[in-house]
Amino acid sequence: MILRKIVFVLLAFVPALPLLADGADSERDHVVVTLSDGTSVEGYIRQYWFDGKMFSKSNRKFKMSSTPSGSDIKEYTADDVKSVEFLKRGENGAYYPRLESRLVANPSTFKPGKVRRQFVYAEAHTAAGTIYWWNGYDSQRMQLGQIGISTIYGVCLSGDDVIIPFMTGNVISLNAMRILYKKKDPAFVDYVDKKILKGGRKMWDAIAADPSLFLDICAGYGK
Repeated sequence: MILRKIVFVLLAFVPALPLLADGADSERDHVVVTLSDGTSVEGYIRQYWFDGKMFSKSNRKFKMSSTPSGSDIKEYTADDVKSVEFLKRGENGAYYPRLESRLVANPSTFKPGKVRRQFVYAEAHTAAGTIYWWNGYDSQRMQLGQIGISTIYGVCLSGDDVIIPFMTGNVISLNAMRILYKKKDPAFVDYVDKKILKGGRKMWDAIAADPSLFLDICAGYGK
């Protein structure tokens, strides 16, 4: 979890500060953006996708200019962008080199098919699917009147094109998966739920430490 904490600090607080015009500090924001039409644009991030002031727009848009202090600042949204790649890694691997624009499930009882396109980081990939993560507002804490920010993990199973959130911080919840698979394959969610419950606290802690283990559980369905 150390890497995510470092990334969070950078993404949440750097946007509020002016970027330096030269030196290594500006190079940490040097990226190549691949747009939805396949063309690429190189530049420097001026406002990150996770800005504490953005709330509902978090992980949805960012601002970039052609130079570290350029006046040609342009806004890009997750609908415009396919991926963002950092050209320089930070110390101790603090920067993830690639950000992707993907559909993430945000279902409810009345809108089970609701999704939104946003920026996410790929965590792990196997034949069963891919684990993604992003920093976001903790809805459970917000329901209690608190503003909390946590790392959220989601899974995109092989054959699907939508990421399904399954863990916020170290709290596993299959609510989104259960809503989405209610008609498609409810037995699959029951299988995953029972495997996690059977594993008890030890399984819970193991997945929190290594979210890719969730893919191993999913891969066991039907075997």
